Amino acid sequence: MSEFRTVRKFDAAGYLKAARILNRCGKDMAEKENLHHWDNPMIKSFAIVLLCAASNDVYILYEHRKAVATFQIRKRGTDLYFEKLAVIPEASGKGLGSLCMKKIEETAGDSGCRTITLEVYEKSRRAVLFYEHKGYEAAGKVHTKKHTSIVMRKVL
Repeated sequence: MSEFRTVRKFDAAGYLKAARILNRCGKDMAEKENLHHWDNPMIKSFAIVLLCAASNDVYILYEHRKAVATFQIRKRGTDLYFEKLAVIPEASGKGLGSLCMKKIEETAGDSGCRTITLEVYEKSRRAVLFYEHKGYEAAGKVHTKKHTSIVMRKVL
């Protein structure tokens, strides 16, 4: 049984669940793919979720009452932005990322959005291919001190 829940604003327990998913996903990407952009101490993962929650809605996907995936969204005009899509390692490859994408796209459509935008770490080939398979196209790049992200967009 799958169920999406929006974490209520200022719900520290919900934010902690999202941070744990991000943290576990980050450790797994570092170990298996040598990608370290999410490989943070747990306290930093929690701080990132708290900071992002100031402007984003945080969602958690539960499977049989266990938190297994998370993502964050925010609406700007007719564009829906999403970030921090993560699935716990032991549930990876079971369609939960696709289920999250379906929820994101439904939310965008229900909100009157015309486009969905995301940023994905340039070196994360698996993630880039996942989004391309879902119909997202590269629309630019964002450079930071530590890495480069690809801006991807889908017109609804």
